[in-house]
Amino acid sequence: MPLLGQTAAFVLLLVFAVSASTTQKQRVLVNPDQTADLAPTKMSTARQNCENWALAAGLETMLQQQNVGLDQSFWVRRLNGGELCIAEMPSMDALAQVVNKEFVLEDGRHVRLEMHFVPGAPVDIGGLIAGLKQQRLSLFLWHGHPYYMSGVTYDEHIGRDGSRVFIVKELRLADTYAKQPGITFQRDRDNADEIAGILTVSVIPQ
Repeated sequence: MPLLGQTAAFVLLLVFAVSASTTQKQRVLVNPDQTADLAPTKMSTARQNCENWALAAGLETMLQQQNVGLDQSFWVRRLNGGELCIAEMPSMDALAQVVNKEFVLEDGRHVRLEMHFVPGAPVDIGGLIAGLKQQRLSLFLWHGHPYYMSGVTYDEHIGRDGSRVFIVKELRLADTYAKQPGITFQRDRDNADEIAGILTVSVIPQ
C-alpha cells in the first residue's frame, strides 16, 4: 500500500478508536442527585450536653428501634461508673467492652448486642444508602461528636454491565444534643479525614 494510503488508513483507525472509546463512556448512565432519607422518627437527645451522654443517647435510639429498652442513663452508668459528664466520647474499644454482651431485659427476653464500628469515611456507599432506605439508624462520628445519619444525596453511575458506583455529595446529620439544628457533611466542602467512623448496633435474640 502506498505511504499515503497507509497514513489515511491509520488516521481512520485512530478516529474509529476514539469514537468507540467515546461511545463506551457515553454508555455509562448517570442518575444525578439521588436521595435516601430516614422517615421522621423520634431520636433521643442527650440529657446532659456531654459527649458520653450524646453517645449514650445514640445507643438508646438505635436499640429502641430494635425493641430493646436500655436507656442512656443505663449506658452512662456502665461506661463511667455513675451519671458523670465527660467532655470526650469513650474510645470504641471501651464502648465495645460494655456493649458486646448478653442482656436480660425487663420483659424477660435475653438478647446479645453486637457493636459494629467502621473507622474513617464511609467506603461501602451502597450499604450506607441501603441502610437509610431500610430505615436503619447509625451514628456518624465527626469532630469528636456523634450525629444521627438522617439522609444522603448522591450521584449514581450505572455501567454497561449493570455495575453501579455511588458518589456521595452530601450527608445529612441530626444532632444528639437537644435543640440543635441539623447539619450536613458536603464532599466538596468538608474534610473526609476528620470523620472518625460510623457506628451501629445489632440485637440478636438468644
